[in-house]
Amino acid sequence: MRGVFSLSRPRAGGPVVLWGGAQPSGSLKYLTFARYLAAMPPGSRGLVEMSGASSALALDVLGRERSLPTVALTDAAGETYLRAHGFQGEVRKAGSMSNMFEQAHALERDGWCWPRQLTNRALVACVEAWASGLRAQVRERFPTVKRVVCGFGTGATLVGLTRVFTVGGFTVTGLQPAAGQPLPGWRTWETQNLGAEDLFFEHQPRLPLATAAPAPDAFTALMEWARRQPHPEQVLIVAHNAREPDTARA
Repeated sequence: MRGVFSLSRPRAGGPVVLWGGAQPSGSLKYLTFARYLAAMPPGSRGLVEMSGASSALALDVLGRERSLPTVALTDAAGETYLRAHGFQGEVRKAGSMSNMFEQAHALERDGWCWPRQLTNRALVACVEAWASGLRAQVRERFPTVKRVVCGFGTGATLVGLTRVFTVGGFTVTGLQPAAGQPLPGWRTWETQNLGAEDLFFEHQPRLPLATAAPAPDAFTALMEWARRQPHPEQVLIVAHNAREPDTARA
């Protein structure tokens, strides 16, 4: 997957940004789920996921590429975010996580493909597949980068990036939202996890999670965190669905 990444340093002396919005779905999740769905059994009736952000957007595009309908299970805020970002599938709102699981299970029994992103450890390998190409590109174009930061959602991206980048001498940090400041696609581990079943459970003791300062959106939270570091020029921000502005420069 070398060559698919949009990388630049928007400001001299600042962090480098991986503009995930350059992907067809407007999200790096497209690369992760495209690899996962390559092994999808034939005959699936559609795609379903518990998501109100990047995962649902990616699956929506992948579903249309395969002529399959997509259902996103989320809350009212998630529906608003998805529609504002071009989601064309069906949104089913649920008042609780347990109700989302019930609806997803029902669709799965009816022949729909449910990636189970919160618990499916196979998704980590799907992230590793594109992260290796990213690491090679970063080393070539921005050799001073030593740290990687991404938003913490399911944890699959964080774990996959950690496995690939730490081998090369990088450190990787997952960023959680500030207290009382929810961000689409992000979660707080202490209060939002599924226990031992959670994809991130076995990794949590050894993978660092930091907390963002209050910010209006995920990209701003990532940028502000990077700028507070002793050497922001050594930081790579992994921005799942941010798009490079015309003023960005290497």
